[in-house]
Amino acid sequence: MREGLVDDPALLARLRTGDTRAFEELVTTYQHRLFGVALRMLGSRAEAEEIAQETFLRAHRALGEFRGEARLGTWLYAIASRLCLNRLAAASRRHEAPDETALQQQPAEGADAAAVLEQRELQAALHDAVAALPEERRIVVVLRDLEGLAYEEIAEVLGLPLNTVRSRLHRARLDLKAKLERWLP
Repeated sequence: MREGLVDDPALLARLRTGDTRAFEELVTTYQHRLFGVALRMLGSRAEAEEIAQETFLRAHRALGEFRGEARLGTWLYAIASRLCLNRLAAASRRHEAPDETALQQQPAEGADAAAVLEQRELQAALHDAVAALPEERRIVVVLRDLEGLAYEEIAEVLGLPLNTVRSRLHRARLDLKAKLERWLP
C-alpha cells in the first residue's frame, strides 16, 4: 500500500468507526518504519518491537482524539519518538548493554572478503557514531536521514520550531562527519 492511501480521509473515517481492516492497513504500512525508528534510537530489537507495538496500541486508543491536522504517519512517528525518548530517559534502561548487531545489515551476496569486512566496519562505525549522538540530535538524524521525513514533519513530530530542527540536524551531521572522517573520501 502506498503511504498516500493511508492518509486518505475515507481511511481515517473507517479507522474512527473501529474498522479492523482499516487498522490492519495502517499497521501494515507503518510497522516496519516505526520499528526502524525505534531500533535506530534504542539499539535493541526487543525494545524496538515493544515501542512499535505500544505506538499502535496508543494510536488505536486515541484515534477518536486524532484531529486530522497532521498526516497519520506524522502522528504515528510523534508517538513512537516520544516513547523512544521516554525509554532513553528511563534510569533503568541506562544500565542495559545495547544490542551491538541490531543496526548492522548483511553485506551484498558475492562481495569479496575485503569488501565485506570494510562494509561491516563502516556500518559499525556509523552505528556507533549515531548511537553516540545526544538524544535530541539522534532523533532528528533518524527521522530525516534514515526515515526521509521533511523538516516540517520533524518539527511537527517533535513539537519543535523548524529552526531548532535544522540546527540540531546541522550539529548532528557535523558530529557524524567528525566521527566518520576516516570513511569519507
